Amino acid sequence: MTRCTGARITVLDENFIDILLPSSPRVRRYNMDQHFSSRYGELLAENGLCFLAETFTENGSTKILFDAGLTAPVVLHNARHLGVDLSEVDAVVLSHGHPDHFGGINGVLEAIGHPTPVLAHPDAFDPRMIVKPHTTLPMINIGLTREGIRAAGGHLMEARDPVPLGPGLLTSGEMKTSAEFEREAPAGRLCVHADGHVEADDINDHQVLGIDVEGHGLIVIDPCGHRGVVSSVDHMRSITGTDTLYGVLGGFHTGHPGISAHRIDNTAKALAAYEPKLVAPMHCSGFPLKKAVAELLPDAFEIVTAGTVLTVGDVPPGTRTWR
Repeated sequence: MTRCTGARITVLDENFIDILLPSSPRVRRYNMDQHFSSRYGELLAENGLCFLAETFTENGSTKILFDAGLTAPVVLHNARHLGVDLSEVDAVVLSHGHPDHFGGINGVLEAIGHPTPVLAHPDAFDPRMIVKPHTTLPMINIGLTREGIRAAGGHLMEARDPVPLGPGLLTSGEMKTSAEFEREAPAGRLCVHADGHVEADDINDHQVLGIDVEGHGLIVIDPCGHRGVVSSVDHMRSITGTDTLYGVLGGFHTGHPGISAHRIDNTAKALAAYEPKLVAPMHCSGFPLKKAVAELLPDAFEIVTAGTVLTVGDVPPGTRTWR
């Protein structure tokens, strides 16, 4: 696969905002200077994720929206304040069929304003439910429909295999959990298939995004860690042929109730073994894993919140300003 020469990742939706975090050479933050300025205004946060992933070569750029947040108003508000022109988005990728990742899709597609490829795993549309001792959530992905995406301007590409989206930019396709300690999963998740069969939901539709930057290595964006972040990294290293991991960010699903200290400890140690330059547990990763990564990889650990902009490699200067 052809590599890109630079990448920029902008976080349009995430669980947190922290206006006290400073910027650095690799991380630009929408912080106190913007939040308290009448010229800019405050960002919004919610329990969701949305990334704008841009890759650059000497011949141009590719812009992919990875997930669509929990709600469209938050994504659109933050995009406007961060100076992101959504009409320039080339395609949208949905990581899986959970509402904190697809919730804003129809509103975001309408804001993009032109026919837009939407890449998703076909199982993302199967009805899913969560059964708890005290309640049942009968269809958590009721807001994700093929008809709704098409009506909003999306053109569906349903794929189980990896799909190249541009130089250095690739979806994972369907993955397996390869790290034994990552097989631990919350109970009570069910999936209703098209043939009416009901079974435990293994979330086979979960996909990650890989960005391969010349001279730097592989960046893996894992939005929710349903296959395990270590398994996701190994999968992307295998299909790209790039062993060097520059960084990994996203929701690693280690903050869910019932996740053991054994899994958290082994996840942090396995990530450290890659010797990455950047590790940013976000969203559903939980405080214990953030603490473990910060202790093992103090130079690589990064707090990434809504409004964070990460750059790696050669990115054209002055291509975006705060609004």
